[in-house]
Amino acid sequence: MIRVGVIGYGTIGQIHCAALQEVSGCKLVAAADVDPEARARAQKDFNVEVFASAEAMLASAEVDLVDICVPTHLHESIMLKAMEADKHIFCEKPLARSLEEGRRLVDLSKGYRRKIGIGHVVRFTPPYIGMRQSVEQGEVGRVGVVRTFRGGSQFPVGWQDWFANFELSGGVILDLMIHDLDFCLALFGDVERVYAKSTYGRTEAKLEHAMAVLRFKNGVIAHLEASWTSLAGQFYTTLEVAGKDGLITYDSRQSSPLSAVTGAGAAGQIGPVSVNPYALELQDMVEAIENDRSPLVSVEDAFGALEVALAAIESARTGQVVEL
Repeated sequence: MIRVGVIGYGTIGQIHCAALQEVSGCKLVAAADVDPEARARAQKDFNVEVFASAEAMLASAEVDLVDICVPTHLHESIMLKAMEADKHIFCEKPLARSLEEGRRLVDLSKGYRRKIGIGHVVRFTPPYIGMRQSVEQGEVGRVGVVRTFRGGSQFPVGWQDWFANFELSGGVILDLMIHDLDFCLALFGDVERVYAKSTYGRTEAKLEHAMAVLRFKNGVIAHLEASWTSLAGQFYTTLEVAGKDGLITYDSRQSSPLSAVTGAGAAGQIGPVSVNPYALELQDMVEAIENDRSPLVSVEDAFGALEVALAAIESARTGQVVEL
């Protein structure tokens, strides 16, 4: 039985702790958070041993796998501490806040004897899995254009309002759009150039909206949009893949969200939509440890998504195309 300790009991930490209850082969045994109220909630919610810091948990708790759910700017430092403690590591996306931090983690991971997985959860979301399978099987022919949207809900609230601090979070592109960036990279390969626009720095309201156009080396064009609004609303995602022989669309607001129109006619829902993707990604991590294989999303994969996301941020800042 793999013993898991979660570091950070904010929104995503709570989601991971709940998802771990659905994962076979592991047991949540510890949680760490600098906030005493968060520690009390974790102890009440899951009856686990709690610690006031990552260092204390790594030094005292008997854990095999460390699940890192802290704010983005802390990812590298906590991962380094977990590596020094010789633990298996699962870390929420993005890999890091900067390219320099990401490169250090890539270099260190190459010689690391434990497993490291990164939480790009969209790769484990059933409708996206179904869409990827359809594209890879050639159901729509050669893909030309991809369109995605992610957002619609209120501006996120985190510990000490860290999402609103661009230097800590990287804003809506690094925290939210990166989900779709990673999915597109997994499906279409390397990006050649990026052009992006963002409201960051143009309003004092808690409102951030970004759009990016990616050109992949294989010719695919992707239009990505992500939004943090200042008003409460419904979070939703959409995805459209247009190919020479058909079209696949996804809209999470629909009762049958995923459909395909090809030369063979219209198809209904592709794959189940009720499976918890957070449980699936953590199950993959546990099985990677048990079977001595790489997790589905590697440090190198996550660095690729980080690189493109930071290129989009740079393009939005400068108003110029960024070549990769």
